[in-house]
Amino acid sequence: MAELAVVGREQFVVGFQLAGIRTIFQPGDDPYRTFQEIRANKNISVVIVDEDVLNRLDLHDRSEIEDSVNPVFVPLSEEASQENLRRLIRKSVGVDLWEQK
Repeated sequence: MAELAVVGREQFVVGFQLAGIRTIFQPGDDPYRTFQEIRANKNISVVIVDEDVLNRLDLHDRSEIEDSVNPVFVPLSEEASQENLRRLIRKSVGVDLWEQK
């Protein structure tokens, strides 16, 4: 069965815990290790990620996480950028809905 997980600081994950999500990760000094652990768990299919955690990764590691298809990592932040949303839709749907013709 597909599982939903959340990665982030305590303040970020508490709302998801109240909503009933039990697979919670709070990365320490090496967030990439946490992402490797998640990717090794074949039961997890969607991961909501605090964008502050993603920002702690180097560019290569962040791109690897954002481009992952199984599981899909969905970054959330207080300031959602249009480009991030565009990339997520393109990855999920397979079509760039904002493409100008």
